[in-house]
Amino acid sequence: MSWFLESVLWSDALSPELEQIRREVEQLAREASESSWHQASAGKWSCALIFEHLLLSYTGTTKGLLNAMKAGRPLGSKAGLQDRVKTLWVTKLGLMPAGRTAPSYITPKNGLALDSMRRFYDALVAMDATLADAERRFGSQVKLLDHPFLGPLNAREWRQFHRTHTRHHLKQAMARLRQNSSADLIASSLSGISPDTTPRLTVQRTSRPENTYPEKRQKEFRG
Repeated sequence: MSWFLESVLWSDALSPELEQIRREVEQLAREASESSWHQASAGKWSCALIFEHLLLSYTGTTKGLLNAMKAGRPLGSKAGLQDRVKTLWVTKLGLMPAGRTAPSYITPKNGLALDSMRRFYDALVAMDATLADAERRFGSQVKLLDHPFLGPLNAREWRQFHRTHTRHHLKQAMARLRQNSSADLIASSLSGISPDTTPRLTVQRTSRPENTYPEKRQKEFRG
């Protein structure tokens, strides 16, 4: 019941763009185990690190918006042609450029535990609420803040960016969970096989013309 009430509250608080990703994240988290949540190949982020990174990206946007409202003016610069093209690519087409390194202030360190995902949802709701406040104060078309790669974005573009960015990492998280699940299944299967139960395969040589080769005994091969 508490999970249902929280879902209703989050749904009412979030914009449609961010409500979509909340539902996708919630489904993924329900299907994950605590052990698989922290596993990853060398040099890759685990699910715990991925969601810490996303949480930090939400809180970073929230802090920037609060700074703008404290200053009493939007902090976005003027968008150039390259900015508009990159923004279209990410916010409208839903594509993330490959090979970019996360800035230090949103680089994860310890990871977000599976049982601490409420912090993730709270950060998402807080960012969306702050975007709504800034939008009401400065206008829906005003560039509120500069993104380090895309340039200046308005409130809707910020929501669309975070939707694309989160979905990009959700694909990675799902791949980690599938990989870990497969590895656990293989390990479990192998642990159930003892040397005494190794199957045997008997192969019989075909007959050859008489006196061509010395007679050979049937051999037994182990598979």
